[in-house]
Amino acid sequence: MQISLESLEHYNWGANCEAWHLLKSDELSVIKERMPKSTAEVLHYHKNTQQLFYILSGVASFEMNGEMTTVKSNESIHVPKQTLHKISNQGETDLEFLVISQPKSHGDRVDIIDYSEDLKAPIKKLNEEWLEKFFKVEPNDVIQLSSPTEEIINKGGHIYYARHKGEIVGTVSLMIVDENVYELAKMAVTDSAQGLGIGNILMQHCFNESKRLGIDKLVLYSNRTLSSAIHLYEKYGFREVELEAGHYERANIKMEKVI
Repeated sequence: MQISLESLEHYNWGANCEAWHLLKSDELSVIKERMPKSTAEVLHYHKNTQQLFYILSGVASFEMNGEMTTVKSNESIHVPKQTLHKISNQGETDLEFLVISQPKSHGDRVDIIDYSEDLKAPIKKLNEEWLEKFFKVEPNDVIQLSSPTEEIINKGGHIYYARHKGEIVGTVSLMIVDENVYELAKMAVTDSAQGLGIGNILMQHCFNESKRLGIDKLVLYSNRTLSSAIHLYEKYGFREVELEAGHYERANIKMEKVI
């Protein structure tokens, strides 16, 4: 069946970006998209969907797992599932491309976004939910989680969120220890979002950001009863080091990773 652009389902996204559904099914999606200059999508990943981007005109700038790649007209790039990525148009003309998704990507997307003052509440809600489930909220937790801008951001730290279907469902922080050493801290994922791989992706994002920021080493504090978490840290290259007293009551293991 022949189709024309005018007859296709159309929607707008981002800053004046457009999209047309060429094929829309649960198993396969083909969309034509247009991005004006100086536009970009939000950093994100898909739990179950792999994608192929084919550039029709213009030059696309892709960020994939912290690395930048340029894709020109008549070139394509494959984005495997569970890969952090975003496309941007840093050129002087419109960028047009096809994005082919298997299966469809709608509903299978998790955004990774930075903290902002209007998103002050989720870090406290998510961490208190996690702490009350496994341990208790300590006095220093109350101070940091109640005033994240003053206690984390303004002291040189960073807070990142995972957003799924419009809701903030996960968080992690990089808290400054000294100039080139940061603590990986305040990681929490709400129960309803378990199984989306958010913990793994937040960890990877922190590594990518650490490289970008020139951080030499990450440290973290945990408890040996959290065996799955310890296994995750070891998987990503953290190794046990001597634990100093007094950091957290709940901590009985300290780990570090050289970036």
